[in-house]
Amino acid sequence: MRLMEDNGKKKETKGIQWHPAFVVALQALLIDYSDVLEYRLEHPLTTGALRLDVLVVKKRPDAVVKRQIAEIFRRHNIMEYKSPTDNLSVNEFYKSFGRACIYKALDDVEIADLTLSFVVASRPRELFRHLRGWFGCTVNETHPGVFVVAGTIMPIQIIDIRKLSDEENLWLRNLDRNLSEKNLLWAHGMKKKHGARLDLNAWLQAVFAANHKAIEGIISKEGNSMLTAEFCETIEKIGLGAKWRQEGIEKGIEKGIEKGIEKGKLDAARAMLSEGLNMEVISRVTKIPIKTLKKKLSIQ
Repeated sequence: MRLMEDNGKKKETKGIQWHPAFVVALQALLIDYSDVLEYRLEHPLTTGALRLDVLVVKKRPDAVVKRQIAEIFRRHNIMEYKSPTDNLSVNEFYKSFGRACIYKALDDVEIADLTLSFVVASRPRELFRHLRGWFGCTVNETHPGVFVVAGTIMPIQIIDIRKLSDEENLWLRNLDRNLSEKNLLWAHGMKKKHGARLDLNAWLQAVFAANHKAIEGIISKEGNSMLTAEFCETIEKIGLGAKWRQEGIEKGIEKGIEKGIEKGKLDAARAMLSEGLNMEVISRVTKIPIKTLKKKLSIQ
């Protein structure tokens, strides 16, 4: 029965863009260190298709990143991500380890400056047994969900997002199919707190798509207070808005979506006006009649 449930969940989440969502979660988790960290996404190793998922480079070698998932960080930090429907097998480990070695050789990086991290949604017990049995490595859980492998040529850690603590890891914890009302409200609050510093689009789209049934219930309960312009845009992109309208679910939600979209357009209009754009251009971009724009923006 459990296998059938898992297969159903995999089918439901097929096609979800988890990797861009992971990048957003990583940058959000480390937002306080954005001035000392540089992110290189899909970093190419050769002229072919060989790439690293995410390369996090310290701009200052002596910078200390005080986060549980970053305690092993050195100058060059390779991060390989596995979506909730993927597992980290022994062979996948070797592929990533090989790419790390190629990066060290091609970019002439000191091995002492290199780390390798795997971010997964299930504990790779077979891999742990392999590392202990064949290499004599030790695997220690330094924090809930953070497993550090000692005894290799570079620091390696395996991060099980399901087991991470809530205190500082909720961005990663929520890259899953079990979004709670508490955590959605938390993400909503963090977006309002960080504003323009935090572009949540990719993260929201993946998490909303994976948890669309839960989202319906949460927003139905919380009402229009949840329907910011960004949340509304995400709801429309993943097709929930159309689905709700078709099914007639919660008329208040439908009105809230429309209200949120209108607010987003007006916010954009105000920004364009402050940049000196004329009303004709603003009207053409936002698709709001000039007369309505003048009224809404209190322009004589």
